[in-house]
Amino acid sequence: MNEPDLADLLREHARAHPVPGAAVGVLRQEVETFAFCGVADVRVGAPVTAESRFGVGSLTKSMVATTVCRLAEDGRLSLDDPIAAHVPELHGATWAERATVCDLLANRSGLPLRAQLEFDFASDEDEDDAVLSRFAARLAAEEPTTVPWSYTNAGWCVLGRAIETVTGSPWEESMRANLLLPAGMGETTAGEPARGHRVCGHEVTADGWVTVEPLATRRLGPAGTSVVSTIGDMARFAALHLENPSLAGMRRLHAEPRIDGWLDGWGLGWAWFDWGGDPVWGWDSVLNGERAVLRLVPEQHAAVVMMTNGGNGRALCRSLLGDLMDRCFGITVPALRLTPSPGAAGDLSRFAGVYEWPDRRWEVTVRDACLVITREDDVVQALPVDERTFLVDAADPDTPTVTFGEFDDSGRPGVVYDMLWALPRDRS
Repeated sequence: MNEPDLADLLREHARAHPVPGAAVGVLRQEVETFAFCGVADVRVGAPVTAESRFGVGSLTKSMVATTVCRLAEDGRLSLDDPIAAHVPELHGATWAERATVCDLLANRSGLPLRAQLEFDFASDEDEDDAVLSRFAARLAAEEPTTVPWSYTNAGWCVLGRAIETVTGSPWEESMRANLLLPAGMGETTAGEPARGHRVCGHEVTADGWVTVEPLATRRLGPAGTSVVSTIGDMARFAALHLENPSLAGMRRLHAEPRIDGWLDGWGLGWAWFDWGGDPVWGWDSVLNGERAVLRLVPEQHAAVVMMTNGGNGRALCRSLLGDLMDRCFGITVPALRLTPSPGAAGDLSRFAGVYEWPDRRWEVTVRDACLVITREDDVVQALPVDERTFLVDAADPDTPTVTFGEFDDSGRPGVVYDMLWALPRDRS
């Protein structure tokens, strides 16, 4: 696919799923093709270009994983080491003495899960070079979770702290030295002001697009709040994984949570997508007013990268990605299943119960042919789509459904996924 064709395709999908601006890159057999549309900031009107820097959000986790694996390749640590061996603040924490570096990369460490730790983006805490050390010390004082797999921001911050203790430098400097500079990602910055051309995130309102402040919390930086990059640098990141055999181990399946609309399995810093045909790996970003997607097709030495500055950007990314994967690689991306199927989940009473963290609680009850989920800030009806997936809001481009998992022998789920975070069922 050449640049004019890619630009036409991007504009076509952007008309159907408008965002203020977007950039897309296709990499195949070392040939890069890029296209751009829209503006970087609706208040100014400057166009999105190759120099535009977007927040990469949770794709930072894939970068942190790559840095850790490179340090392991150099013999600076082992993926089989207990994480407490590299994070002194966690000495004596039972979960950290048991969980390995690999377990954290695989999101299966059992570390404490609390909303205050995962999503406290507005803390006024000092954000000096000791911020991750203090964060790890807070984790050491919390009770571990009982879930076998859960997405987590805190776990990646612990890995950032491990990078610091292994290298003797702040994680941002270590990632720059061990990943960004060797990969030629010179336009990517971590934990420092972007050098111009930073796009502004936007959310859509009844009055149109409004700009939003970017996340800039250094404490959660390794989880995705501080790295910005260009579409070209993200393509170079993808190329590094396609060209470097030593990183192929990151694309080995470690868990199969199968959360509808998000992933079918997890490796080490990458998600796996069970789309049939050649294996597809990658990850996504959900950031204030921005969304991004990266997909690797290693068997075809190919990748797709998309970056948007609209909070509804997943709709555009999903639509365009499906078209590109089919046209370029012969891979069919399954459509989102948003049509309720009465009776598909069987006896709904098996889902009823309380699912909670110490500071987050969902109560699930049954009403007629649907579930009723009472959360901290709302009550929603959930209609069965299949035996574990329920529709809650078909218009939500990020989380139209909720998924239950970890079923016991009687068919009762042990967790419900709040997007990707597992809330364990109260069995008392």
